[in-house]
Amino acid sequence: MSDLKLQAIIQQMLIDLGDESNHYMLMANYYEHTSTEKANKRWYLANIYIHKVVNLFFDAGSINLGVRLNPDNHHQIEEIKIPFGQIYQIRKNKIGGIFDDEDNIYVELSKFNLPTFN
Repeated sequence: MSDLKLQAIIQQMLIDLGDESNHYMLMANYYEHTSTEKANKRWYLANIYIHKVVNLFFDAGSINLGVRLNPDNHHQIEEIKIPFGQIYQIRKNKIGGIFDDEDNIYVELSKFNLPTFN
């Protein structure tokens, strides 16, 4: 990862998530499924709320985490990965719910890129 600021924020996020008063909103161009029948499928305009650690780790190129994507089954955990190069904004607050601009801890809008659909 060449974005040292993003790397530092993600490392701090891993530490901070041990305290349940910390809430994050991670925004990326897309995430990819890594488990189930949806493996390698992308979901664009990814806004991922992160509050509790569920299988969260990162490697040289992406953050990998377990998330609840099924509103009808809150116990179902889906494994996803988000390439670092696709993350354009991270917000953090102590109340969860609604995040405001003042909650921004990382913004790199030059990375924001909508896909072309034909």
